[in-house]
Amino acid sequence: FEIVFYVFSSVLAYLDFKKFIVPNNILLTFIIMLVIYGLFENRLNINSFLISLAVLIFFSGLILVNRKMVLGGGDIKYMMVVAIFMEPILFPFFLIITGIVQSIFLIFAQVIQKKQIAAMIPAMFLSVLISNWLYTSSFFPF
Repeated sequence: FEIVFYVFSSVLAYLDFKKFIVPNNILLTFIIMLVIYGLFENRLNINSFLISLAVLIFFSGLILVNRKMVLGGGDIKYMMVVAIFMEPILFPFFLIITGIVQSIFLIFAQVIQKKQIAAMIPAMFLSVLISNWLYTSSFFPF
């Protein structure tokens, strides 16, 4: 379950970093593999799917309200997959860490690289790694 997530996330992070694309066929394969292995290992949670749906509804509403939003469709779809992968209690911590890491990535891209955009999937993947590390360590408060 975790190996599937890390392998596919690494591929998507690389593609997003290099080409700013997140292919739908890779995301579809990713979610199918994640669900299959999650069922085999009994790691899926209905609340994770509800969180994923809430992410979709929230960001779809934001896109409808603000058409010039910087967050792309691939980023939203990847965040939905992350919601399925993570424990529901860990998702709010992931969002906080993602906000911090993405801010750092954006500052680096705009100030040092002089670019207007930055790849967000590598930042989210790094946030997943940090969140999972905190969850398994003694630093996690719950």
